[in-house]
Amino acid sequence: MLYGIMAGDRVMLVASEAEGRPVVETAQPDAPEGYVARMAWQDCGASITQTWEVVPREGTAQDAALTLAQIQASKLSDDDALKVPALYPRWEAAHSYAEGDRFTYQGKLYKALRAHLSAANEKPTDAPSLYAVVLPSTAVEAPEWVGGKSYSKGDRVKKYGSVYESLMDGNTLEPGAFGSDGAWKQLTA
Repeated sequence: MLYGIMAGDRVMLVASEAEGRPVVETAQPDAPEGYVARMAWQDCGASITQTWEVVPREGTAQDAALTLAQIQASKLSDDDALKVPALYPRWEAAHSYAEGDRFTYQGKLYKALRAHLSAANEKPTDAPSLYAVVLPSTAVEAPEWVGGKSYSKGDRVKKYGSVYESLMDGNTLEPGAFGSDGAWKQLTA
């Protein structure tokens, strides 16, 4: 049996029970992938006991929670995404964006309108064909769709109570109708 005394968060071993308390060692737990078992000592009064805590290999539990939230953020609706813009990365030049990727730029949440590689000289504010500011669904204003009218890429219209954005120039297809998926993007439900 080992005997010791606590010195801060460490154990100093001593020669006998008369000089200290029993030091109780415990088995190290198995840690899953990406985690480590961190050892500490606890003064339990009658003994000094070895304790273990399983923690992320890098960072804190809060860092792990934030990473998980960022992974799940891509599944949020635009309205929910606007409630937690800090979960989204900042816009980067020379970054490959997929259609629908969201990011922040100059304090606003943006969405990529199509897949592309961002260019340093083409900021989100200067490239409306590549990026759109994410707006709450209640704030999207658009005129009613008019049959026979030709709409340009980026034009927004209301049809069937929803707001749609034209994905092409010269668009005469009815939004929400069968076969119009490639011509219109539904912005609100």
